[in-house]
Amino acid sequence: MKLTENECSALRAWEGIPGGDSFDWRALNFTSVAGRCDLPQPLIRRTVRALARKGLLAYERALWNDDGPAGAGYRITESGMARLDALVEAEEAGRAALTRDGGWHG
Repeated sequence: MKLTENECSALRAWEGIPGGDSFDWRALNFTSVAGRCDLPQPLIRRTVRALARKGLLAYERALWNDDGPAGAGYRITESGMARLDALVEAEEAGRAALTRDGGWHG
C-alpha cells in the first residue's frame, strides 16, 4: 500500500514511543501527533484517520496515563509498526548512500 508524504510524516510520530512488546501502550492523541511531526495542525486529524483506514493505526476511545484518563487517541498496530520500521530503515539507507556518494553531510 502506498503512503502519501503526509501519512509518512504522521506515522513517524509513533517512532521511539516506549511500549515493549505491547502495541496497546503506543498510543497518541491528535495534539501529541502534532507535536511529534511537521504537519500543520489542520491536516493531523485527516491524515491520522487515513492511516487508521489503512490498518496502520487503531482508534482507542480511552487512553490512560499516570494521572488517570487521558482521552481518546490512536495506537500503532503491528502492521503500522512494521511499516514504520521500513520507513526508518529506508531513510537510513538513503542517508548512508548519500553520505557515501558525497551528496549529504548532515
